[in-house]
Amino acid sequence: MVLKGLLWVWTPHPHQYAYRSMRTTTMQLAHLIHEVEHNRNHYFQVSLPKKSGIGNQLHYRPHRTLLVLVDFSKAFDSIDHRVLSRLLANIPGVNCRGWLRNFLFGRYAMTRVGRRHGDRRPMLRGVPQGSVLGPYLFSLYVHPLLNLLNSFAGVTADMYADDLSIIVKGQSREDAIPTTNMVLEKLHACSQENGLAINPSKCKAAWFTLSTHTESDYDREGKWPLVVAGCQIPVMTMGASRTTKLLGMDLDPRLTLNVAASKQCAATSQRISQPRCIAHKEAGPSPHDLRTFVIGYGASKLRYGSELIWAVATDSAKNEMQKTHATLARIVSGVPSTVDPESALLEANMPRSTSFACARGSQYLRTHAHVRWTGCGDPRLSHHLAPVSASRRYLGTSYMPS
Repeated sequence: MVLKGLLWVWTPHPHQYAYRSMRTTTMQLAHLIHEVEHNRNHYFQVSLPKKSGIGNQLHYRPHRTLLVLVDFSKAFDSIDHRVLSRLLANIPGVNCRGWLRNFLFGRYAMTRVGRRHGDRRPMLRGVPQGSVLGPYLFSLYVHPLLNLLNSFAGVTADMYADDLSIIVKGQSREDAIPTTNMVLEKLHACSQENGLAINPSKCKAAWFTLSTHTESDYDREGKWPLVVAGCQIPVMTMGASRTTKLLGMDLDPRLTLNVAASKQCAATSQRISQPRCIAHKEAGPSPHDLRTFVIGYGASKLRYGSELIWAVATDSAKNEMQKTHATLARIVSGVPSTVDPESALLEANMPRSTSFACARGSQYLRTHAHVRWTGCGDPRLSHHLAPVSASRRYLGTSYMPS
């Protein structure tokens, strides 16, 4: 009842993807892909010397994107009740404010060892763990922070619960890093005022680009360090041995999600070995129970983010996912490995892997992609392509939700 009253007078920030109906983790990932692809379709001019060494030549380059993942230490336990009380004062409704204040204030904590009890201490920070209101109060607490970060030009900030991601558009590192350092400095100051502590050791960054030979995409001499709370953040770029992970999805520098698809197939293969040991044995489960187990335990790994992988991944990654899904079908149906994947899926009464991606992608388009995306093409092209429909834009590699 209290939560309904709160949501009646207050709406969570549109860039907060957690604790909201019709919002998922993959939607935040889809927004990241949209921002990166939108920046790639926005070109700028650069004058470079000719190969002959005589004069300069005008070139066109797409904008780059810098992603910074910020981690807060014990975010839910660091909420200052005094700051939250000031935010609640701006919410309309006397009864709703009174209910929320009664929920927060007047709480005490004590320790017990055996039959001995410690002194009562008032709880001046944090929200009750496991409560229904706790996540929404945290979303209300960081609402001004998201407003601040999204007010900077060329900067977009998203949150899923307490996981903050900052997207910065730039022509080069020399352009994007100073802007990001300024934003991180404002973030650090605002976090200290509100009692939130940034954990620099868990902060990561990624530099998304398509080129492998552009020297401005690298900082080999360390001229442009990315700093937050006095500590330097490593930036992943082309040739990096490790990838940056956002909401369980591995992000490669080109943002094709090929690495994510390969790792999901590897994780599914580990799960495949478990039901394979008990499949088609005299004392094993019935085919119906085995099918339910395989779909829920094995195929669930492949379904996570499948609509994004099928939108931007290469054909090799998609084929690998299809082969893994067909292996699950062969375990259920008991057909040999020589049977083609379509027949194995038919025998197992399992849908194709693309059907999950199409269903989830069409649901996203119906609920969120109401604004038509219009990209700025390469200025060197003398003709313009006709806009692609929403369904074709999803099924192709140019799926960029608005």
